[in-house]
Amino acid sequence: MTSISAKLDDISTGAGGADLSGAQVSRLGSCWTLYLLTLRQHLHGRRWIALAVLFMLPAGLAVVIQSTRARAPDTFLDFLLSWILIPQALLPLIALLYASGIIQDEQEDQTITYLLIRPLPKWLLYIVKMIATWTTTVVLVVLLTVLTYAAIYIRSDVPVADVAARCFKTAAIQSLAVVTYCSIFGLLGLLTKRSLIVGILYTVVVEGLFANLPLSVRMSTVIYYTRIMAYRTLSFGVTWPNGDQNDVAAEAWFLDVASDPQLKEHPRLLSCVLVLSVISVVCTVIAAALCSQREFHVKTPEKD
Repeated sequence: MTSISAKLDDISTGAGGADLSGAQVSRLGSCWTLYLLTLRQHLHGRRWIALAVLFMLPAGLAVVIQSTRARAPDTFLDFLLSWILIPQALLPLIALLYASGIIQDEQEDQTITYLLIRPLPKWLLYIVKMIATWTTTVVLVVLLTVLTYAAIYIRSDVPVADVAARCFKTAAIQSLAVVTYCSIFGLLGLLTKRSLIVGILYTVVVEGLFANLPLSVRMSTVIYYTRIMAYRTLSFGVTWPNGDQNDVAAEAWFLDVASDPQLKEHPRLLSCVLVLSVISVVCTVIAAALCSQREFHVKTPEKD
């Protein structure tokens, strides 16, 4: 706690260590210091143990599957790992681990006092910490995507340029998804103390079940929009060893491309981006407003 306090003191001290009056403190500098501090907090702790295992899971599965005698088609393995395992399980979990405790972790560690006494309003504290959380999770998702694609296509005859383009599109779509999840789980963290349990239930019920129900229901899920963006920008046609061909994404995601090949019944690419962006902004604004109105009760360390 002492080191955290010392770092936070940088918000109200100059580069040379001399104290500055409140009028001299730059709000932008204060936000930047808090942003860097939050990044540091995210890069330490037990979360990395769990994330290291999660990061190696898709790549490890790809290596094991591709090492077998019956090598799976690259596109199918790409779809299975990058568009089934990662979006439905890993992305929500990464966001939940980082975003749900933005404020709760500070209260439990009794460090929120050092934040509240600084010259920043509570709503701005939340927004800065959420932006730092977005940064952390997006970087992690990009690394996860690159590792997975490297493991899938390392022995493939697909041109490197095509793999890189596909990896870039996948990372961009999944980055937007994880930002949206962070915003949702950050709001949940302010609405309930059992944010981890509620977040897991949300992931299983809403993102897992509702996404596979009729159109009007699945449009309320994040994963639906990521699927539409993926289908509009990537190819999921698989050629099997026996010569059969099929569109694995259309079948798995219940997209009726036979009667609606252009997906006119579904949102366009830009609409999907706007929907997820609006959800992220709205959830963050609501959470920031709740944070500004809330009184945070913390324990005061007892003196010996």
